[in-house]
Amino acid sequence: MSVPVPTVEEVAQRLGKQAGHISDAYLAEVTDQANRCRVEEYTDSLGEALVRRVNRNLAMRNLPLGVVTDDTGSTRIGSNDPEVRRLEGPYRKMPIG
Repeated sequence: MSVPVPTVEEVAQRLGKQAGHISDAYLAEVTDQANRCRVEEYTDSLGEALVRRVNRNLAMRNLPLGVVTDDTGSTRIGSNDPEVRRLEGPYRKMPIG
């Protein structure tokens, strides 16, 4: 079922944030998703993946090296969200060459 790409306002509302605070992350993730996925018809799965991508982008801004350090040591945050991979999996472009 084809749905429209979620707007920055819709994504902000889902994340409980203001659109002005997420607009640059939203634009980056919409562009990256379009580059990595074959999208003939946008779906709810791609919309959910976009919301998760934006949320991760915002969360990682406070962790430029992707490492969380606490009393027990350091933990590296994975570079990919498994749920985004699952939701976008059927639409991913396969690199050639």
